[in-house]
Amino acid sequence: MKRVILFVAWGNEHLAHLTATISKTGFPEYPIYLLTDNESKLDKPELFNKVLRIDFELNGLLRKTEMWNFFPKEDNTTFLFLDTDTVILGDISLGFEKAERFGMAIAQAAHYSMDQVLNFSEIMKKEGVESKGQLQYNSGVIFFRLNEKVRQVFERSYQLSMKHQNEFSGDQTFLSLAIEMLSFNPYTLSTGYNHRAFGELISGKVRIWHSKNAIPKNLNVLNPTFARKYEKGKIVRHFMKPHGFMQKLMWGIRSRFL
Repeated sequence: MKRVILFVAWGNEHLAHLTATISKTGFPEYPIYLLTDNESKLDKPELFNKVLRIDFELNGLLRKTEMWNFFPKEDNTTFLFLDTDTVILGDISLGFEKAERFGMAIAQAAHYSMDQVLNFSEIMKKEGVESKGQLQYNSGVIFFRLNEKVRQVFERSYQLSMKHQNEFSGDQTFLSLAIEMLSFNPYTLSTGYNHRAFGELISGKVRIWHSKNAIPKNLNVLNPTFARKYEKGKIVRHFMKPHGFMQKLMWGIRSRFL
């Protein structure tokens, strides 16, 4: 099974940042494909196995919902789509393995209630979907195979974006709504595969850092048994207030040493 990393990026600044990222030592040795527009300057095309220049219909983040229209027609290929502000830090093979089994593997967004993202509940209502706290996935890291069900999800996401582009500009809400409307069940990865550094808890290792913030030196150093979080440029231990039996046990231990 062939495995490929895919970027959709445009604008000279973003492409320069992307080429700097994949030029760094330690970037995974997968083939790299790039979908970009016809105007942006690409300084190091040799870093990419394929560069596809396309004419986008949509603007901003909604362009990501168009990408499936331009994928290379390749059989037996699993893609990992990445935003340009992501950094791979560890083994990500689980994402590929689960996409090969379920069609798609994706993590929940830090702001995970789809209906609570700005006014998106109104769009859900227009599409006949009742707001019940459905999950919003983060579209910055998507492992997928282009089987028929996944194609249908991407197509519906694109249709929703075209229909509501003047009402909402976020691509991942449309992708999440398409998943909901089609009753598609992707494999849900932990946020260790897509950590946004918004203060959400970290459990275990962070494998994909998805933030423009600098990666803290102690990101994966602290004891992974305990939850931790990003605060002011560093990772700190998250202390949870004990309750019930654990509270009594800790008070008993403490009283022996007082």
